[in-house]
Amino acid sequence: MRDACFGRRRLATGAALLLAVCAVGCGRQMAQVTGTITLDNGSPLTRGLVVFEGTVDGKPVMARGEVKADGHYLLSTAKPGDGIPPGTYRVLINPLDSSDIPDEQKNLPFDYKYMRYDTSGLEYEVKPGTNDFSIKLGPPRRRR
Repeated sequence: MRDACFGRRRLATGAALLLAVCAVGCGRQMAQVTGTITLDNGSPLTRGLVVFEGTVDGKPVMARGEVKADGHYLLSTAKPGDGIPPGTYRVLINPLDSSDIPDEQKNLPFDYKYMRYDTSGLEYEVKPGTNDFSIKLGPPRRRR
């Protein structure tokens, strides 16, 4: 139990630090990004984190949004609801499962490929103003 709590704290601290570092230099106009994440059967993803990662003016930028029970998310960089600078971003979905089980062995409602930028296949161009990116996740891979 103690190890699990330590792991969650370490993950939360690392995420907060990364967001703070990535938000530095983002004093430009911010765009609002919202959307809904659904599973292959059309039902909403009820828990998780959507993370956008990109480079704007040569600086790394990361924004995240908590996935609510209805599948809706709103991106933030440094403070809740502040948005994200316009640009191109790769996207991953984190199911917020901090167990020590390898990703490909977790019992997820979607394919584990969405948990990595390089395999998710999700990329979006954020434009100034309001952006709505609804994401439909593919089914989980069958275990052999």
